[in-house]
Amino acid sequence: MLRKIFFLFFILVNTLQAFAQFGSTLRRNDGFGFDTTSTNKPTSNRDISVDSLRKQLDGKKDSVVFNAKYIKFTKAAFLEDSTRLFNLDTTAKDFQHFNPLNDPHSPTMNLGVLGMAFRPMLFEPRKDIGFDIGLHYFDRYIEGPQDIKYYQARARYTELYYVSPFGGKQEEMFHVLHSQNIKPNWNMGAKYAKTGSQGYYAGQVSDILNASLWNWYQSKSKRYTLLVSANFNTIKSNETGSIFNDSVFTAKTIVEPLFERTRLYNSREAGNARHNVKNNTIFVKQFYNIGKQRLVDSGEVALPTQRVSYAFSYNRQKYNFRYGRVDTTGLFKNYYIYQDSTSDSTRLDHVRNEFAYSFYIRGKRISFLKNEVKVNAGLVQDYYRYNQYTYNKNFQTLTLKGNVTYGLSNRINLNVGLQQIFQGPYIGDFLYEANSEVKLSNSVGSIFLGAYSQNQSPAVNYEMQTSNHRRWDLNFDRTKTQNLSFAYSNPKFDLKAKAEYFLVSNYLYFGADANGDITPAQVSGNINMLKLTLSKDFHVGKLTLENYIVYQKTDYESVLRTPEIYTFHSLYMHQDLFKVLKMDFGFDIKYFGKYTANSYAPDIGQFYNKDNTRFDTWPIVDAWVRTNWKRANLFVRYDYLNKGLFSRGYYTVDRYPMPYSVARFGLSWNFYD
Repeated sequence: MLRKIFFLFFILVNTLQAFAQFGSTLRRNDGFGFDTTSTNKPTSNRDISVDSLRKQLDGKKDSVVFNAKYIKFTKAAFLEDSTRLFNLDTTAKDFQHFNPLNDPHSPTMNLGVLGMAFRPMLFEPRKDIGFDIGLHYFDRYIEGPQDIKYYQARARYTELYYVSPFGGKQEEMFHVLHSQNIKPNWNMGAKYAKTGSQGYYAGQVSDILNASLWNWYQSKSKRYTLLVSANFNTIKSNETGSIFNDSVFTAKTIVEPLFERTRLYNSREAGNARHNVKNNTIFVKQFYNIGKQRLVDSGEVALPTQRVSYAFSYNRQKYNFRYGRVDTTGLFKNYYIYQDSTSDSTRLDHVRNEFAYSFYIRGKRISFLKNEVKVNAGLVQDYYRYNQYTYNKNFQTLTLKGNVTYGLSNRINLNVGLQQIFQGPYIGDFLYEANSEVKLSNSVGSIFLGAYSQNQSPAVNYEMQTSNHRRWDLNFDRTKTQNLSFAYSNPKFDLKAKAEYFLVSNYLYFGADANGDITPAQVSGNINMLKLTLSKDFHVGKLTLENYIVYQKTDYESVLRTPEIYTFHSLYMHQDLFKVLKMDFGFDIKYFGKYTANSYAPDIGQFYNKDNTRFDTWPIVDAWVRTNWKRANLFVRYDYLNKGLFSRGYYTVDRYPMPYSVARFGLSWNFYD
């Protein structure tokens, strides 16, 4: 099947490429909501373009030493208005933060192993409308079209990346990426990534495969742009059902973690519990500029006055859970389909067609995407085919999308957007939002104001579940979310601050029934949440102290189950060695306040509110060294350095211990030829 998809992908690329050649003859979560795609600024008319370098260096190819300045990249989101290019980030900044579950600005509650289920630790509501499959416990391991980087490469670009523990198998990661320009206006590339983890307890094994292909073509006139990409994701993740020993960190034991008994794993028997998830996407998007267009940056970037676009995507998701034995521990109390084993399957096919038209009114002076009025209107058609055992659902929805941006000046802009479903079973779902930026001055900083109103239908797994151990058929009201936010940013003083207020009506969550089994529930009243975020860095000589602090206050902590306070601090010193080796060494300190822990249902991958278990919490300290030398970055780190000082371990989910201390290293190497 995979070969067929690859074959169809290249047929599609070649077909659209032929169309593009014809068209060219006819005469784009830092916790604050700020853009964090790259620490580098997009190219401007002061930057040396790739094609300009090509012209300058023609006839001198034998003497050219290629480096990162010859490679730039963008993403589909930055091609909506024109072509925004970013420089490669070749520094070692944050290089030691390799684990998506341990994002300093978006931590998670998880089962203790990369590749197993997780949920956000902080309050981070999803801003989706319409159909939602509800299975998001592996989302950070899955790459989609929005994650593809499209390169503009004067030289062939290859990236190697590897992370491994010293003398163990916990969290090994590898990826190789290659991209090159076929022609000055045509780039293709591919990426292959593999992640494997083996935890401390029996059965904690996961295997993740991510592969992607992409194509970026732009006509010589800059009027036509074509993006094509394909993403393939496979996740195989064992389920242990948790360990039996709930005193593993408080009572003395001579049993090694590997030999602690778990509920669903037995090395002497076949048929251990496992999730097998596949998520594949084919994506095609085309832009065409009509009417007049303004060329800037030596003719490398075209600013259109009108633009039409069409995007097509096909996504297939498969979720399988297998357990080849009968549970004797009481974890699975009901057997609705099979009496001697479990083989649950959920499948979703999603086809999307999106049409959009944009027009722009710009002043004579160009400041990249400023001093303009931009109006964008679009129509989205979604077709879904959902299947779970005997339950089948086929339907389509039509969504109206609109966006108006008004740049009052270089210092003030206003953006208003809407998404409204007007046809299909989810008619009435909407998302209205408004954002404004006021730049006071370079020294004083900027203010960001935001608000949104969301009306979201329940995810399908809240209302319908047909699996071997869970069964319900329910109806819930839509969840309504109102949000107001105020943010302040001052790059000069490395300061960011944000205040958010959420009012959530009819909040959906998973609770427990009288037997302690997972069951959907809905809060009939309103939930209030105040979230304050502060980021401030201090620099004294070669010392740097980075601080990230979140304070959350809600009247429904027993339902939301999120800590009141979360902090992350990084203290390090910079040192240059031999003028070419740049080194930072220091400590990361993470702390989260006491909260009521979730339980976990392994067969459906959902966290739910059961017992009122609250764990003591202590700071978690990691030590690390990171270096940058020409094309290579290296880190060495020791996680949980203070294990045994305050406690022998900690939890984020009930009965699922977090990892012990471990030393590891990581290496990345870029090649430009």
